[in-house]
Amino acid sequence: MGAALVLHLLAALSLAESTDVSTMLDRLGDADLVLVNDPLGTRPVRVLLATRVAASPEKARQVLIDPASYRKAMPAFRRVEVLTEREREPGLTELDIAWELEVPLSNLKGRLWLTPQEHGVALDLDAGDFSPGRFHVTATREKSGKPNQSLLCVEGYANLRESNWALRQFLRHSVLAEPAITLAASYVLLKALAIFIERGRYERPSAPMKAPDMSILHAGRAWRAASLLPPGKAVLGGVRSLADGRLGNVEVVLDLGTSVERASGRRLRPEVYRALPGWKKVALESNKPDACKDVATLCWAVESSLPLFSLGGTWKIWPRLMRARMVAGETKDAVMAVDILPGRSVGSATLVLAQQPRIHRAGYVAGKLVAAEPLLEHGLSLALTLLSGVSLGPALEKK
Repeated sequence: MGAALVLHLLAALSLAESTDVSTMLDRLGDADLVLVNDPLGTRPVRVLLATRVAASPEKARQVLIDPASYRKAMPAFRRVEVLTEREREPGLTELDIAWELEVPLSNLKGRLWLTPQEHGVALDLDAGDFSPGRFHVTATREKSGKPNQSLLCVEGYANLRESNWALRQFLRHSVLAEPAITLAASYVLLKALAIFIERGRYERPSAPMKAPDMSILHAGRAWRAASLLPPGKAVLGGVRSLADGRLGNVEVVLDLGTSVERASGRRLRPEVYRALPGWKKVALESNKPDACKDVATLCWAVESSLPLFSLGGTWKIWPRLMRARMVAGETKDAVMAVDILPGRSVGSATLVLAQQPRIHRAGYVAGKLVAAEPLLEHGLSLALTLLSGVSLGPALEKK
């Protein structure tokens, strides 16, 4: 199938109906919804992210169709300039926009067409970074019909293979880097617009980041939300924020091609976790720190190999529930849970991976990125958790 035809088909598809998105959000509870079609499938991968905003759909749409809103919502946009206009049809004017996004290492820039639509806008990435690509940003009234609540969605795809040097480093490292980076960027856009629509101003989490409690890790809500999807290779995720806006945790759910018993039997083997991004070597810790002297736990020493990010250290493992906390390393106090639950078909299993990876501490680049855009704490953690879940799944399936 030719690339042009693939892009045309992707533009016409949707990962879920708005009513299904609303029901999934209900089941997730206090989390934002993430859907990704098969991350290892046809490129580019399509993503859908959704959250609820305390504003009418009409108010939200007025924000979405105004190019100036995007720079106000995300000051990292150094440039959002309307170059030309064209009338696509009577009463419908498209805007040709040049944009530039300031990021550490190397700025991103390009051109896009903004087309107003019934429930929002279409953003067609026409040249430069992320092109060719298309995103729909919509605000719709939910089934509840509440006048001052909208369902805000960002859905689409992007091409990262011609992007800047830093992004290309990740693309060379893993086939999963493209959907992961697309998710991180899309999540920041979703949350930045949601905040601006609700509050009418730029605002970001500013509370001190604290070591997360293990109790934030749970699988049930994301697993119930994923049960609404047909069996297949789609991945569902949830991103939870704390009351102060900082990241709570990220969860991803995906089907396994094996039984609960087989996957559960493999989830305590250190060698299985070498599949995780950056986990180059995993072994029982020989020089146990004080935190690892509890006889009811294990400790694993992890050597890291992920470009630009440091994820190595010592993890303390609670085997019965497969809960883990990093007790030494740059991302000290990161937490992780691996749950194996019944799948959507008889005899199958589902993996639920939950993390708070303390991504802002994963080296110089990660720290600079989160300092420049605090919502990247959420976006990069989502990207890492997607990479981890989709990498860990096949390792749990092996005989």
